[in-house]
Amino acid sequence: MATVIDSQSVKAAETVSKATRGYDAGKKINGRKRHLVVDTRGLPLMVILTPADLYDAAAAREVLFRLRLAP
Repeated sequence: MATVIDSQSVKAAETVSKATRGYDAGKKINGRKRHLVVDTRGLPLMVILTPADLYDAAAAREVLFRLRLAP
């Protein structure tokens, strides 16, 4: 089965703890990233949230590892 991985940086409110926020220098956003894995029909298989300063490669490893463990 083919899958597609993508991420999106989103701004976080000031009430969100600093431990779960980060600064995405590429998009100049202080917030979080959503990492989404979908199948070829566009149906979501897994979603994880990370601080925005986490590199996409590191998040991709994590989400694919979790997807492999999922039943």
